[in-house]
Amino acid sequence: MFKKLQKKLTFLYTLTTGTILTVILIICFFYMKTAVEARYKAEFSDIFLTISNRFQTESFFTDSWLAQMESDNHLLIHIEENGKPLFFQGAFSPDTKRDVLLENARKKAADMGITLQTATFSSPLQTSSFTVKGNANDSYLCMYLVEAGISGGKSLLVMQDVSSFSRQLLWQVCFFLFTGIAGIILLYLASWHTVGKTLIPLKENQKKQAEFIAAASHELRSPLAVIQASASAVRASPENADQMLSNIEKECTRMGNLIKDLLVLAASDSRKWQLTLETYDSDTLLLDVYETFEPVCRHKNIRLNLLLPDTELPHVRCDKNRVIQILTILLDNAIAYTAPDETIDLQISSKKKKICYLVADHGKGIPDEEKDRIFDRFYQSDKSRKEKEHFGLGLSIARELAELQKGSLTLTDTPGGGCTFLLLLPIAEDHL
Repeated sequence: MFKKLQKKLTFLYTLTTGTILTVILIICFFYMKTAVEARYKAEFSDIFLTISNRFQTESFFTDSWLAQMESDNHLLIHIEENGKPLFFQGAFSPDTKRDVLLENARKKAADMGITLQTATFSSPLQTSSFTVKGNANDSYLCMYLVEAGISGGKSLLVMQDVSSFSRQLLWQVCFFLFTGIAGIILLYLASWHTVGKTLIPLKENQKKQAEFIAAASHELRSPLAVIQASASAVRASPENADQMLSNIEKECTRMGNLIKDLLVLAASDSRKWQLTLETYDSDTLLLDVYETFEPVCRHKNIRLNLLLPDTELPHVRCDKNRVIQILTILLDNAIAYTAPDETIDLQISSKKKKICYLVADHGKGIPDEEKDRIFDRFYQSDKSRKEKEHFGLGLSIARELAELQKGSLTLTDTPGGGCTFLLLLPIAEDHL
């Protein structure tokens, strides 16, 4: 499922970013093409202006000057006077025959309305720059000037070979095409990696969800099996009905507690818990918990020590019932793992902007490799315990409740052995 999702997301990401990259490259290409074309035309216009000024002001040209101009600038210069061309063989050899190029240029100029017949004495006619193609895929920029006179007229046609620009343009097309393809390939690889990293939390969540469902199903199956077996035993041996009914009631209670815990976690996951945050005396809240659990600990021959500071503590901002629920879970957990004649410590203090509630037992503790998992759902550190009152959900619920109140719940080692849980809750703003 995740492979298909990764492929779809990678394709979508590559398509989107690839389209944007392609549009940017196309814009850059046409901007570059327009800029280079404008530069070529500007340079050619300057050259034509130099030749046309001399054409209009001087009565003759030297072959050496024309040859130098053609050779230096890849030009074809053709001058006619009274319909007769200037006797100049040309110094630049184009890929297409010179006569063919000149004829094509004159025809294109005529199509633009520039001919010797349309010129007048007062205003010479000149074309803007235009392009002529040769027979060998060569290209030329052209400008044509005609001027009428008393004894006839004269014309100037200048052509510049810009085939190198076409070849340069082709290389630029290849470059932009290669850049686009390489960019899209790199985008695909990067997006595949990025999407894969992004999906890791989803994979972990799905794995945890599957493990959670499997664990919940297993825990629900156990009391159901006992209930079914007890019901069958009642039918087979009515004289043992009281014993079997007691087992059924006990397992129903266990199942009810498990379902209640599952509902609490479901409400946490969907963020549907309703909290009533108010200001309370932090030490009074702990005293209430102590008074509730002191008889329970005395009955199990466990000493419950309450340690309060001599100075007055700030008030705490919390949901009182939820905090009592957290401390109840921690104490219930501590009692379950504390042997008779051992001690459980309850302590309260203030740290910076937090009130710290401490619940410490002096049992065998939890190995370092298991500390990271102790808050996982259905995780039980001591799997050999025979008591089934605990399903491994309590600490998970306690941490969820703490975080919902902008607090935290952490685990450390008790000096000398055992576990110490630290519940940090924010101090009320009017006591900061």
